Amino acid sequence: MILATVGTHEDPFDRLLGELERLCSEGTLDEEVICQSGYCTLETTHVKTHKQLPFDDLQALMARARIIITHGGPASIMQALAHGTIPIVVPRQADFGEHVDNHQCRFAEKMSNRVLTVFDIKDLEGMILHYEERVASLPSTDAGPERARLFSSKLDDLCWRVLEG
Repeated sequence: MILATVGTHEDPFDRLLGELERLCSEGTLDEEVICQSGYCTLETTHVKTHKQLPFDDLQALMARARIIITHGGPASIMQALAHGTIPIVVPRQADFGEHVDNHQCRFAEKMSNRVLTVFDIKDLEGMILHYEERVASLPSTDAGPERARLFSSKLDDLCWRVLEG
């Protein structure tokens, strides 16, 4: 199963959902594709969408996904890594009206030695079809699942301290 998540930002991310629908409808992807689609406006017949998912449901899907495709939000990337999966990161881009600026592109560039990045949506097909090879070609890092879990835990603690502040 392939899981995609676009996060909770209020701008649609139809570029990602549309490409997944195309790949499924043409038979390029022959496995189940589920997408947490947020504010996407596209209707799909081949990709199973959920506007929002409860946190525990999203985590359960991440745990069973063969591939996780995510927007460029740090929390979503770290969650995928915490599940032991190298995510395919498709950052939202301001030029397409997907976000207010290109901070997700800059973050994805900084993470490019730890995750698979797709800036041009036409490259998503090859990234999915050659996923295992692309993961194997990443430089060896110490950013494994345990470190991602530790980072996520520290980030959660920091956020709660700020909120309680």
